[in-house]
Amino acid sequence: MDWLTNPDTGTITNTAYIIAIYAFVVATGVLLGRIKIKGISLGVTFVLFMGILVGHLGVRIDPETLNFIKDFGLILFIYTIGLQVGPGFFTSFKKGGVSLNLLATGLILLTITTTVSLFYIFGGRIEFPMLVGIMQGAVTNTPGLGAAVEALGQVGYTGLPIGLGYAVAYPLGVIGVLLCLLLIKAIFRIDIEKENEALKLQNIDEKDEVEKMTIKVTNHHIDGKTVRQCVQLIGRKYVISRMMDNGELIIPAADTVLHIGDIILVIARKEDAEAVLTFMGEA
Repeated sequence: MDWLTNPDTGTITNTAYIIAIYAFVVATGVLLGRIKIKGISLGVTFVLFMGILVGHLGVRIDPETLNFIKDFGLILFIYTIGLQVGPGFFTSFKKGGVSLNLLATGLILLTITTTVSLFYIFGGRIEFPMLVGIMQGAVTNTPGLGAAVEALGQVGYTGLPIGLGYAVAYPLGVIGVLLCLLLIKAIFRIDIEKENEALKLQNIDEKDEVEKMTIKVTNHHIDGKTVRQCVQLIGRKYVISRMMDNGELIIPAADTVLHIGDIILVIARKEDAEAVLTFMGEA
């Protein structure tokens, strides 16, 4: 194994082997991240856990190569995030973007206040740079960690890598958020399917000129089919907003079953309205 590692430091210096290790960590993390427990998965976050495991097993990468991969990966991460949110960035300010940014600013100030408070509570036993790393991990802010590392490098910081604090806090940051969301869902009895339908309805209202129709279901071919199946069958953009089922007015979900005689309130684009009416039944 001497050809793979530096005999003085025990670090891996062979470029091909380094690439193979990173490929293994990323691929395994992505695959494990697809595992769902009660509909919840950690997604690509599992890549970090695999990296922590491999590092714990004693794998050491050449520092120069490690720094290059770290910087290059952070650049790609930020770039792809920009590609994802860029097209709708300015449009979002018309749909509550200002209030959301103010909320985000408040959260940032809260995390800074908490971090400074913890520094004094612990009496300086934890270095402030390490607390900064812990803070970035707790809020799962990878770009923030990169900025903090760069700033510390410019002031000549030589202490422990703050990535250690980030790695320790990150899993709890992810799992804590998931647990909080599940708790909120349980307390307020939130129906995800109904929320998705309401969001679809809102998006149709904002983007297109729409038409509202009250339709009696008379098409025998859709009797016993779910709302999701009906949408897939016709291939048009519409939302069933309300439904009269056995005299009870309900908000149908994607798995709600339609029957002959049901009265439904449909919202569709004007160009789709006639096709949807013909498919579903009669006005």
